[in-house]
Amino acid sequence: MSGVDSPASRVYANALLEAAAGDAPRVADELDALGRVATESPDTWAALTSPQMRSEDRIAALNTMFEGSAPLTRNFLRVIVDRGRFGDLPGIAAEFRRLVDAAQSQLDVHVTTAIELTPELRTKLEERLSGNTGKQVRLHTSVDPDIIGGLVVQHGDTLVDTSLRGRLDSLRLALTRGSLRPSVQTDQH
Repeated sequence: MSGVDSPASRVYANALLEAAAGDAPRVADELDALGRVATESPDTWAALTSPQMRSEDRIAALNTMFEGSAPLTRNFLRVIVDRGRFGDLPGIAAEFRRLVDAAQSQLDVHVTTAIELTPELRTKLEERLSGNTGKQVRLHTSVDPDIIGGLVVQHGDTLVDTSLRGRLDSLRLALTRGSLRPSVQTDQH
């Protein structure tokens, strides 16, 4: 995949944002769905981005895949196919999502926990993160038993690891570097 963070991706995403106006969230969701094809269905993505596939066939396939989508989404896909930028779609979609979220004061936050969050805990976590960031949080959760306990929170380039696994790893690193000084306690009777 080329252009994941390219200047061209930013230019196309900004132009699409101007054209999308009130339909931007819907267009972002539709582009996200197609962007996921790149990671979740590599064979389909390889076929769609194959240099052997003619532009007309690529557009026909995309029109079939996105039959009920917003006209702007279909038109935008046609433009990037015609201009040879379809391979940049994951980067364009990610940048467009970032722009739409910023315009709507929304923040995608990815949280990893050792066990599945209950609906009540999920709601409390969303409210707390929204309060801390001042933005509407869209929470994406995953479960990884290897973190043992606690959670790992990531949004953008920020990662906060409060997991037990993370703490154990930090302790092990500190011990191997000798940066922990043993606490000496004397018994004074």
